[in-house]
Amino acid sequence: MSVTRTATPTPVAESDVDDLATQRYFFDLLLQPLDEWEGFQRIEQFGLSAFRYELNFSQWALAMSQFTRTPAFTGYLVEAQRNAIVRMTARRVWSYWATERLVGYGRWNPDPIVFHNIMYSGYFGMMLGLYETLNDDRRFSVPGSLPLRWDRRTTYSYDFQRVAEALRDNMRQHPSHPQFPCEPHLVYPVCNTFAMNAMVMHDRLHGTDITGDLLDRVRRSYDQDGWRRESGRFNSIGTRRGRKLAGPMLFSDGSIAMLLNPTMPDLAAATWRGLRDSGAVRVNNGEIVLRRAALDRIDAGNYNVARGDGLARAGLLMGAREQGDEEVAAALDRSIIERHQPEWSGGARRLKGLSPWSYGSYALGRWSRPGAMRDLVAGAIPEEWRTGPILAEAAYPDVLVAKAVSDGSALELVLRAGSGPRRTTLRLERLAPNQRYRITGGVNDEVTASSTGEAVVAVDLADRSEVRIHPGA
Repeated sequence: MSVTRTATPTPVAESDVDDLATQRYFFDLLLQPLDEWEGFQRIEQFGLSAFRYELNFSQWALAMSQFTRTPAFTGYLVEAQRNAIVRMTARRVWSYWATERLVGYGRWNPDPIVFHNIMYSGYFGMMLGLYETLNDDRRFSVPGSLPLRWDRRTTYSYDFQRVAEALRDNMRQHPSHPQFPCEPHLVYPVCNTFAMNAMVMHDRLHGTDITGDLLDRVRRSYDQDGWRRESGRFNSIGTRRGRKLAGPMLFSDGSIAMLLNPTMPDLAAATWRGLRDSGAVRVNNGEIVLRRAALDRIDAGNYNVARGDGLARAGLLMGAREQGDEEVAAALDRSIIERHQPEWSGGARRLKGLSPWSYGSYALGRWSRPGAMRDLVAGAIPEEWRTGPILAEAAYPDVLVAKAVSDGSALELVLRAGSGPRRTTLRLERLAPNQRYRITGGVNDEVTASSTGEAVVAVDLADRSEVRIHPGA
């Protein structure tokens, strides 16, 4: 089974003030020095409140915002995503697995990727695939570029391909039951979607065949092992051979409606229909109405039971946007804001009581659009975006980039001042060498690109500023 590129147009939206303030929350976490962890949630590292999920969903959300809002901006947006990936290699993020494997399987091996740990390996692989898809930056595909250092004598050497191959090997251990566990012996179908997307992206980017027939095997296992119900919804937790430990959950099914869409769009759509047709998710006079299972009432990212269904609502927002159900998406967005009042700090916005995992899920859904995850995994990046001019550097937080898109020759920007009105400079790349460009909205009216296709443009930022750079006579 292959994943094909979409032929549909690729729209670009503009981030509003709240979107930019939400981005600043993630930027403030990820742009600090790599050996500092100020602002990260610290509860424990074994469960769902761990650093790894905060890093996963922060990077995925920023990748989605880059795809749908600022495909022609790299700069600190890409630096933040890259830092999230590098932080995943920090020992404090993955060292939990040594104890978990010893207790769960009776074996000592701290390597968090080689065996039955999809909650680290699969999630990490998807980070790598989305980053490389958007930025054509192969640094994490260099052999040994992701070293996991346990102590002075032991380092587990990984890169994108070795991560993808480990996912394949784990899925092939039991050919008839390809989904593999997160916590010892526990399989979550939603987690396995990350692994499938990661392998598919590596194959597309590098011409490999790591995925092979695994998508077909997983599809068959959904039915033969009883993972999918007649309604189209998924049992959320079980054993590898199909013993069910938890029925459908809103977060799981909402996430599957997005994350399975790149590889099995018919099943992803059926999952969303199952949520809607069963009445588990409905809208009444503009208000979202949910039928929740017991586990849907807990925010697993911080174990909050007071208004703890924020994680379920965020997962549903992801699915609603991917499936194009704007009625539900809008109602969910409103409900999350109403139940988790915004808190502001230094221009950054977060939502009170919502875990970092839930907030990342919320942002991922908010910044998505119909079919966005399908298009990203398939690499449906217009050629104009890959070759046209880009905004390569801007000062953070002075310059907040609400929109950045190229038609292949011109660059259109919408910028907002993040630290009050000021004059600042923007560094551009991928201009035509030695070409003169006209500037609308800049301090000067024109600029000439260098022999390497670079230029620096000065702009005066106030509230909302439109800047256009286009070839001139």
